[in-house]
Amino acid sequence: MPTGKIKYYNSEKSFGFITQDSGEDDVFLHASALKGWDPDDLRVGQRVKYEVVKGKKGLVAQDAEILLTPIEKRWLSQGKAIIPRDYSGRLFQSQDGQSNEDEISSVRRPSTPPRRSSTPRQPKTESRPHASSPEITIPQAVESHPHQQEKVEPKEFPPKAKSKPLERPTFGDLYIQKQIRLQTPMFFGLYNHVQLSATVSEFTKYSFMLQSNGEDQELSKTDAKYCYKAEDAERIQSLIRYDEKIKAQKLEAVVPRKERYTIDTQEIADARKDRYPIQVTTREGEIFRGLVDWVSKYEIKMILENGSKIIVFRHSICDFEAFPTDGRDADENELSN
Repeated sequence: MPTGKIKYYNSEKSFGFITQDSGEDDVFLHASALKGWDPDDLRVGQRVKYEVVKGKKGLVAQDAEILLTPIEKRWLSQGKAIIPRDYSGRLFQSQDGQSNEDEISSVRRPSTPPRRSSTPRQPKTESRPHASSPEITIPQAVESHPHQQEKVEPKEFPPKAKSKPLERPTFGDLYIQKQIRLQTPMFFGLYNHVQLSATVSEFTKYSFMLQSNGEDQELSKTDAKYCYKAEDAERIQSLIRYDEKIKAQKLEAVVPRKERYTIDTQEIADARKDRYPIQVTTREGEIFRGLVDWVSKYEIKMILENGSKIIVFRHSICDFEAFPTDGRDADENELSN
């Protein structure tokens, strides 16, 4: 069946349009075409599969089904919000102040009836402050209880903390989103020199949800040293060499957040800008040398010497070295995704 995502949906009029993954014309979707789903579960960005028929005014969807990822199914069964494919679950603002709804869809929490307390509700009565409750504030316009001799000072509360600014997706987020959309076969380099073959179905700020050998598997990001597309596997494996001294130490994953990222981002950015190579060594001794394609807070994408591409997670790097004197011009085609 064709697949796509909801481009627009009007819940009041019960219709919308689907953008097809195939790139063909948009498909009209009426709520009545949903198969076994509540139309209220639809949201912009939600993935669906469907049958296509030709209508009087264009393509029309029939027998449509909402596609939930494994992690969405689990959270939905637990009554939690269905988290869209951006781990932050929030719209971010572009530089011109507009919300980017194409990249990140809004969060919709499943509708559930309000929980009622089992304790009988007591009728409202006029309450008076008690002398043993020093935290109660007594307004000046109201006289205190006759037995209360001391004046109770109003309690001062600290100002509310300012909310954190919305985070924009990093280069790494956008890269993984693309691989999810294309269902790209990948390899993840794990500790103990394990190479895990999988496709990514979902991710959060701290983990990946993978599909490997027909089974779902949740992988903590700190358990991965690097990842790459399966199409580059042979070329990357042919390049891997080891620093035997580091390998012999059998270093484990770095878990404390403050100890994960020791490399200066500006130093990596300078290598990218001036087009000179860098060399990183993982905590288990693998050595990768090449040019920097892009760098984010958590990852470095490198173009290795034979043109293969790899994402190295910065928390897994034990040693870093740059080679400014070896700067060279790289073919622009090498930097394509």
